Amino acid sequence: MRKFIYIDDSKFTNDHWEYCEKNKIPYITVKRKNKSFFEVFYDITNTKVDLNSVSDEIKNIYLSYVKFLLIPYYEYESYLSQNYFFSMLIKEGHEQFFAEKLFDYLMNEL
Repeated sequence: MRKFIYIDDSKFTNDHWEYCEKNKIPYITVKRKNKSFFEVFYDITNTKVDLNSVSDEIKNIYLSYVKFLLIPYYEYESYLSQNYFFSMLIKEGHEQFFAEKLFDYLMNEL
């Protein structure tokens, strides 16, 4: 089972979405944002979790991540105003690990 897919080099995006929908598991994508960052997106709207609660938990985890790595506020500021915290900016080199752990974390919450 794939825990996430890269958008830029994947022609299987729709297939992955359908698989996640059918199996009621988190849908996670990773795409390059610029030379230093990737954007990790997740969707759990096909599950029966409290979206507000999970979104708030992920946002708190993310804020610890950016604080620990000293990522400048202006880099991730635009992500903080989402209704549900489903997208986040991740440093290059961390994206695969982050996406895999995000999947595991979300599966534990379902």
